[in-house]
Amino acid sequence: MFFVPFVQEQLFPMSDLLTDLEERREIAIRSYSGMWTRLAAEWTTPAVDDRAWLMYAANYLFRTSNVRWAMDPLSLRQRIPAAPAVDYSALTALDYVVLTHRHADHLDLQLLALLKDFHVRWIVPEALLEPLRSLDLPPEKLTIARPLEPLQLGALTLIPFEGRHWEADASRPGGRRGVPALGYLAEFNGNRWLFPGDTRTYDASQLPAFGSVDGLFAHLWLGRGQALSEQPPLLDAFGRFCLDLQPRRIVITHLNEWGRSAHEMWTPAHARLAVDWFGEHAPGLSVWFSGLFLAGKEISQRAQKDRQKHADETRHEQAGLVFQNEDRGGVAWNGETATG
Repeated sequence: MFFVPFVQEQLFPMSDLLTDLEERREIAIRSYSGMWTRLAAEWTTPAVDDRAWLMYAANYLFRTSNVRWAMDPLSLRQRIPAAPAVDYSALTALDYVVLTHRHADHLDLQLLALLKDFHVRWIVPEALLEPLRSLDLPPEKLTIARPLEPLQLGALTLIPFEGRHWEADASRPGGRRGVPALGYLAEFNGNRWLFPGDTRTYDASQLPAFGSVDGLFAHLWLGRGQALSEQPPLLDAFGRFCLDLQPRRIVITHLNEWGRSAHEMWTPAHARLAVDWFGEHAPGLSVWFSGLFLAGKEISQRAQKDRQKHADETRHEQAGLVFQNEDRGGVAWNGETATG
């Protein structure tokens, strides 16, 4: 949810990102308070449409079917201790907190301790019960998420499944490295959006066969230590994995994770490589990404179709987001563009 000067529009060589990283991190710190205030105001404003916001690199706030929920909510201070403290009281509006795994860019125990005192229910993988023990969550507000056991959360249905947050590593016990993680299929208002979560093994056959989905939130990862490579080795694997999941549109996230070194941090420049790959291999597929938060990105098919009834070229400005005939492949927000 960070304003970043759109350096990816200049498409620097990946090696140049090393010198650019510190400047962009400082801008993120300076911008955080204002951006959070704006995001919180948008998210808490009463409305009936379905929208998503990014709190951080791959940490989400949603408003779907009038249910307000978060997936892996996280504060900037969790990754950059020098970031300013902000008022998270807007999160009292949360109905549910959904968690995926224990890595530091997804599990913010300090923020979760604050949310514990709010009127919120918790959806927690079994693997996180021990890391969360110190929070002493009220048992009556806690639901254990188990693979392929659907959860009905008001008008929202979540289907958890085992994620693929593992990669081959002969030096590790068992020949792999990673942690247990859950992904989720979210169903609301006749829409189906897939969240595989952090993925290191790009093999869609290892996930449940959900069939085609309205959208996919894809966490970009193109190889360990390869972020400064001009040709990241897993770009093709990432793209084919996404296409195998049969999405009608893709939102690329897991960008600008400021707690990482330059060799491990994926940026909008890398997302642009992925957009170009999809343009070559799946022309016409809508692919979005942003170096800042998703500024109220609408995720309801119904809302999109209603807009298109009015005029092919109608432009909408909502929450800093400009829509322009999305189904023909153009969407821009605050000057940043993704094409399909």
